[in-house]
Amino acid sequence: MTIRFRSLSFGIALFFLLLASYGVASLFKEGERRRGAAYLIAWLFPGAGHFVMGKWAKGGFFLGLLGGLWLAGLWIVGFKSVDWDENPFYYVGQFGSGLTMLGSQVLFPAKSFPREGLHLSWYDPGLLYICCAGLLNLVVMLNLIEVKASPAAKPEAPPAPAPEKPAA
Repeated sequence: MTIRFRSLSFGIALFFLLLASYGVASLFKEGERRRGAAYLIAWLFPGAGHFVMGKWAKGGFFLGLLGGLWLAGLWIVGFKSVDWDENPFYYVGQFGSGLTMLGSQVLFPAKSFPREGLHLSWYDPGLLYICCAGLLNLVVMLNLIEVKASPAAKPEAPPAPAPEKPAA
């Protein structure tokens, strides 16, 4: 491995560490624990951080979009993830998907090939879909910094009784 790739991989690792440090630091601030937990949960499972913050529609949209992109990419490459020797950039990019990608690293062999019946030219788009899903998840995580938690639904007070009319 050349020095250039080592320094690049160190820079990317530092970037991921800085992103994670925000979530961990938020866990210790009073009033920010929910946001910090949502930030870390969003890395583990795309869209779940918005569910924690009470933004169900947005979380469902991100889960569907990023999950679909990730699954489409995995389907193209035969449900196998890429390893460092194949392509270091795709390898690093896929880890933005968090627990989903870590699971595929454990469950499936690391050598990816295009799905049987697909032309070899589909290999790179499949890896690109996986990488884009991971990198877009990092952007979605950054969106959680600005999201305000939905307040818990408060029960409505019963309506006030109508004033009685004096008898005339």
